[in-house]
Parts: sequence; structure tokens; C-alpha cells
Amino acid sequence: MAIFTTRDKCKIFYEEHGSGEPLILVHGWGGSSVFFKDLVETFSKKYHVVNYDLRGHGKSDRGEITERNMNLTRFAEDLHELIEFLKLDRVNIVGWSMGTSTLLAYVRSFGCQYVKKFCFIDMTPKLLCDDEWKLGQSCSFNQEDSLGFLALIAKDWDEAGEAFGPNCFAKGFDLSSPLYAATKEIIADNTPHCVAYMWIAMASEDFRPQLERITVPVLLAYSGDGLLYFPVHGE
Repeated sequence: MAIFTTRDKCKIFYEEHGSGEPLILVHGWGGSSVFFKDLVETFSKKYHVVNYDLRGHGKSDRGEITERNMNLTRFAEDLHELIEFLKLDRVNIVGWSMGTSTLLAYVRSFGCQYVKKFCFIDMTPKLLCDDEWKLGQSCSFNQEDSLGFLALIAKDWDEAGEAFGPNCFAKGFDLSSPLYAATKEIIADNTPHCVAYMWIAMASEDFRPQLERITVPVLLAYSGDGLLYFPVHGE
């Protein structure tokens, strides 16, 4: 078990597998590095894969230090510090959901320093829809919806996690499968204040101005049968 300590003393869990070009995997909201288990097995045959838990998630710090600095700018700083700690350069970085938000925050703070290529999976640069933006979550999720979900997180994380879980999969996915049961366990294991803070962080950001600052190739991956994001978001 490898642990990296950030400048503000947060302990971040990470794993390294394989050799070759560096490839960093950044998981989503309410998830952990475990979500990428199968990808690690595949990509470590060709790449030096770094898989880590964001602060407040998985095996990384979830204690007193996460009572402050739980925001996407800090997540981007953690990633930047991890890259420097491991002495990596020309890194391929994959972000899924909030992982993509973390990468857009990285671009805002650091440009494309150390980055060779990005892959953004199932995310939008602005989470909430409004009168002039219809490409938020589900192409309909607005501020009222977000506040309602945040209230549910604060009231009963178990219920909120149960409501969120199916959205990690495509329409018609077998929710009685072992994979879904394992996913439910990961989601249920979260620390409520951490996921609440990060929901606020995602909902309050607008990363559209950062898109033109990306100077490296980006692969945009969206499910044709997703529940939250669709090909139109990538287009």
C-alpha cells in the first residue's frame, strides 16, 4: 500500500502497475480507485498505470483534514503534486465524471503541464442546466434538482447512494449482478461530509472557459445508453 502526503498533509493512497508511458486514472464522485480495477489489468500490459483515491475517498484521508479544502482546485493540486512526486512527464490522464472535473480544474491551475493526452469520460464542463445552458447533467438537471439531492445526502447518505448507484451504468443494466452489488458497497462506504462537499464543488463550477486552454489531444467518451451523459455532450 503506497501513500503520498500532499503539502497540506493529506495522505493520498495510490498504486502503480506495469511499465511504459505513464497513464493516470482519476475516478468519479462517490467512487474510488477500485472502479478502475479491470482497466488497470488491461492497460498495465502497455502503460505505467497510476491509480489513486482522491482525498476524502477510498483509502485516502477522510478525517479532520477533509473538513476543509474539499474542492476541485485542491483536487487538481493533489494530482499535480502526485505527478511531481512520482517524477512523471508527458502523462496520459483519464478522468471519469468528477475525475474529468478534476482535470478541467487542473487545466485552470496548471494548463497542460506534464500532460501528453487527456481522456474525458461522461462529464460536462457545467453540471447544472439553466436558461442558456442545456448540456448539464441529463440535459435537464438544474439548481433546484441539485439542492434537492444535496438535502438527501445531508439527511440520509444510504438513501442518496442507493438513488445514485444505477447512474453509474447504462440503461437496462442488470442491477442484480455481482458488479452492481460491488459498486453499491463502494458507494455506501463513503463519508457523507466528503461527498456532500464535493457535490457542492461540482455544482458550483463552470469550466467552459477552460476548454480553449487545452492544448493537447482529448478523447471524449460518452455512452450511447447512459443515464446522465450522452453523445450530444461530447459533440
